[in-house]
Amino acid sequence: MSGLDVVVWDMGGIFRRYFTEVLVDVGRERGWPVGRLPLGPTGEVPDPDYAAMDAGELPEREYLSRVLARLADEDIDFDPRHDPDWESEDRPEVWALVRDLAASPLRQAVLTNDATAWLGERWWETWPHRDLFDAVVDVETIGVRKPAPEAFRHVLDVLEAQASSAVFVDDMHVNCRGAEEVGMHGHWFDIRDPQGSVASLRARLGLADDEGAVT
Repeated sequence: MSGLDVVVWDMGGIFRRYFTEVLVDVGRERGWPVGRLPLGPTGEVPDPDYAAMDAGELPEREYLSRVLARLADEDIDFDPRHDPDWESEDRPEVWALVRDLAASPLRQAVLTNDATAWLGERWWETWPHRDLFDAVVDVETIGVRKPAPEAFRHVLDVLEAQASSAVFVDDMHVNCRGAEEVGMHGHWFDIRDPQGSVASLRARLGLADDEGAVT
């Protein structure tokens, strides 16, 4: 797609696997009843709460609370915010694209709702990937969450970018629609197909893939 020169990224589920993906793997290893626990779109049974969150009918923090409650009901003592080895859950195909963008004329930024809950207060000041981005915006600093239009307009203002030249990448349809409502291009990241999601984004941006082919 011509005319795009800015990529704005969500974080959770994109830079690293979504927490329910990790819960499914941990649960299988530890013998949890994952066959009847709703654990996101990559779980073994439908998760109506995840669908409600994706549609904008349930806040992300409430979804996390409900998942934690399900675990507690099964006497499972596990906190996905702190217990997994998150350093091992990065999506390599996404970080390859991030590095390619950082070395290109295109600009990129982060716009995240919930990173503070997972990484701690003022996480962006010591985040090791900070230098790869032209801006990092945690909504904790602006007081309004995605999909509110003010969140998207804020990051555009920081970048001094036009909405029509920016693509916003998120694993929640509701947030992609929020970006589109202010004139940005939404790119839904399917956590069930991260490689395909990255390939389609590369194609929209006219970038070569990891093997040098222009997608």
